[in-house]
Amino acid sequence: MRDEDKSKEELIQDLFEARAQVLELRILENEHKKAQNVLQNAKTELELHAREIALLSEMGELLQTCLTLDESYTVIDHTLQQLFNEESGALCVLDHEQNLVDTMVAWGEDSTGEKVFAPEDCWALRRGQLYSVGDASNGIICKHVGPPTAISYICVPMIAQGETLGILHIRSNPWGASDLSDQPIRTAESKWQLALTVSEHISLALANLKLRESLRSQAIRDPLTGLFNRRYMEESLERELRRAQRKGVPLGIIMMDIDHFKRFNDNFGHAAGDYLLRELGIFLKTLVRGEDIASRYGGEEFIVVFPETSLEETMQRAEHIRRDVKTLKLGEQFPKTEGVTLSLGVAVFPQHGSNYEQLLKSVDTALYQAKNDGRDRVAVAKGG
Repeated sequence: MRDEDKSKEELIQDLFEARAQVLELRILENEHKKAQNVLQNAKTELELHAREIALLSEMGELLQTCLTLDESYTVIDHTLQQLFNEESGALCVLDHEQNLVDTMVAWGEDSTGEKVFAPEDCWALRRGQLYSVGDASNGIICKHVGPPTAISYICVPMIAQGETLGILHIRSNPWGASDLSDQPIRTAESKWQLALTVSEHISLALANLKLRESLRSQAIRDPLTGLFNRRYMEESLERELRRAQRKGVPLGIIMMDIDHFKRFNDNFGHAAGDYLLRELGIFLKTLVRGEDIASRYGGEEFIVVFPETSLEETMQRAEHIRRDVKTLKLGEQFPKTEGVTLSLGVAVFPQHGSNYEQLLKSVDTALYQAKNDGRDRVAVAKGG
């Protein structure tokens, strides 16, 4: 009986040991799975960061080659949609002259919020630092965000070279709830850090591009009238003539001169003459199309180039300018003037010249014909 009893005790002991081994194996298996999950999450996060770095690098390279701000906004839009594809957002740029913030890029399903707003409507712009709200239905929200809703958002001010350029605004579902998931997603802190990094990249790129545009504008614009200068007009006319020749289309050109400008200067002074030239520049800008090239040729002479425009259409445009310039208001400081009148010459490629020199000579001759015929009129180059 003792041997049998001992055998039972051994069996019970063996059973306990077996169960302990099974439990230990299960614990090891769970720890192994947890370790595998941690490694997988770490791998996914590394892949995510590598993708973000690649996208930022590509955006930086593309922004360096952009020639205009509009081009840069296209690149930024494309990149932001990929970096923050689970969120909605906007890139809003500050217009210092108008004291307004304008939305240049927007993405995502949530399109609520103001597209144009005052700088003081954003807490980030007021404070000059990142502003975040974990739950907009419960927090102090920026006025530009719109009615309180169950979202979270951040506004990151874009600052470069001491100048505030605007904000990067990103909104999503409450990040706190998402962060509790076992999915390998970005935490709120990592999203903030990514937004800060993206904002720094964009800020520097936009600041450099604005500087390049400013320098280029100084090189091609007449500082008094804001129109293109003579050098840019000559280069553009050469280019447009080659294009017109390739496409077999006409190109119109108008040369105009302010009538009795010397008399105006003598009566009111050179400051008044500059004022008149500046107002005429503003006037011409309102009449030309985006593809037209309006320039100050020299002194009180102006040239406007009209790509793909026939002789009849160019004459109509010239007559329109001649008629409407008389409505130009010079202000009460010029009580003795009877208004502004222009003499205009018209020429068209290829009727009045097959190259740059011939066309300019033809339109110049037409202008002087208009002045000799009594001024305040339009004259067409010979052969038209």
